[in-house]
Amino acid sequence: MINVHSASDFILHRADNNLIQTMNNPLRFKGINFVYLYPGNRKIQTFDADNKIIVDSTYSIKDSLLYTSFVYTKELNKVGQRMIGDALLPNLETNSAFRFLNLAHDKINVDIFIGDTQVIDNRAYDGDTFVANNYKFTSNTSGNKRISIKNQAGQVLAEKEVDLKVRMHYSIVLIKNTTNNEYEILVYEQYRS
Repeated sequence: MINVHSASDFILHRADNNLIQTMNNPLRFKGINFVYLYPGNRKIQTFDADNKIIVDSTYSIKDSLLYTSFVYTKELNKVGQRMIGDALLPNLETNSAFRFLNLAHDKINVDIFIGDTQVIDNRAYDGDTFVANNYKFTSNTSGNKRISIKNQAGQVLAEKEVDLKVRMHYSIVLIKNTTNNEYEILVYEQYRS
């Protein structure tokens, strides 16, 4: 579970009325948390710091699969959630894997560069429409890399240095922070293949 919802300091999840996080250990903004869920239909509710339900959905959880939940800020401080079934890439002997999500609530289209190489062109906002291919991991060379996100005019919106480790899978997320109204790249190391 990943929290990129910038309008609240933290969130809490409840699955079938059982707390996943507690007030003593909430899922902070920019945080990641690993949990186990029983297979079947699971009602997932998400609460903000004011104990208000901000997401209330039911998901079909399948046995022996990996999932990632992204809770994110939409325009007008609304909240969205994506529950993604994850498929890991085999044969990452010298490479790492990444996926990129454009969750900047101003819905800007962006280009993504790793080093000087453009790896994604004209990515639209991922928060309204689900495009399954946008959530698949892609193989890339490992090592210290500079990730740059540019708008369609070629202006750099955000940059981040990251060490992409061999055999690791990463989620790279672009948000527009509602606190300072600036773009930010968040990188989450998730799985080893």
